[in-house]
Amino acid sequence: MNNRTTHTRRRGFSLLELLAVMSIMAMLTTMAVTSYFSAIRGMTRRSAVKHLANTLILARQRACMEGTRVSVMLFNEVTGYDEATKKEKIAPSYVVCKEIGRISFISQGKYYIDEFASLDKMFGTAAIDANYLGSIRIYNLQQGKWSNVFPSVAARETDMSSAYELALTGQEVMKKIPMFGFVVNTKVPNANAASWAVGDAYGIEAVPINSLPRGFQFADLPQYNSKPVCVTFKPDGSATAKVLSIQAMQAPLGRCSITVATDGSIKYDEKWK
Repeated sequence: MNNRTTHTRRRGFSLLELLAVMSIMAMLTTMAVTSYFSAIRGMTRRSAVKHLANTLILARQRACMEGTRVSVMLFNEVTGYDEATKKEKIAPSYVVCKEIGRISFISQGKYYIDEFASLDKMFGTAAIDANYLGSIRIYNLQQGKWSNVFPSVAARETDMSSAYELALTGQEVMKKIPMFGFVVNTKVPNANAASWAVGDAYGIEAVPINSLPRGFQFADLPQYNSKPVCVTFKPDGSATAKVLSIQAMQAPLGRCSITVATDGSIKYDEKWK
């Protein structure tokens, strides 16, 4: 009996079949990557709008709870200088500011005094060395800029008549009335330094500063020197009516708006137009 060995002929893939499969894989990979980045862009757009809207809601809540005026200030912060374009690098930013009062007196160009606020109770009057590098920001709500000041205030005295003693005795009595003011810390560089005038409203940060994602800007603030936009909420929850628009600077272009009504209500549409 003859044992016959059967050999099975194995056939491989042809070059054309391999190229076809690789082409399909490349197409699927491209579609997946494109869809991924498209989803990321969509998430970034929604996040930019929702975060600003939530910040406005937070400011309104704080104004009602704390019984004070709270503002959301939109501004362009200088972050550097671009040698190629010879222009400042800016970051579209926004901050929640608790309004404290108004500047009533300026002394020697570096003391910003508010005669009507208890700044000594809020910030203390501890002496600080002139070389101290720590600072806080006080925001000029008219300019959208700020001054870096020492974290405690300094006492200044002025001769003023006492309205109480005038009513009590019928005579004006001049007294040394203590006032307290912020002192600019000149040791801390500040490309966004504010210039102050009597009557300017000022505030301090209630929450940390936020910025828009890269590739976005506020439609009403196209340049660094653009006038800031400020939405102020009053203790009763009402607000200055504003429409805030975020603009995409990269494809696909478009903008989305957030509307703040006079009653303090906040509305927005996630659709970009």
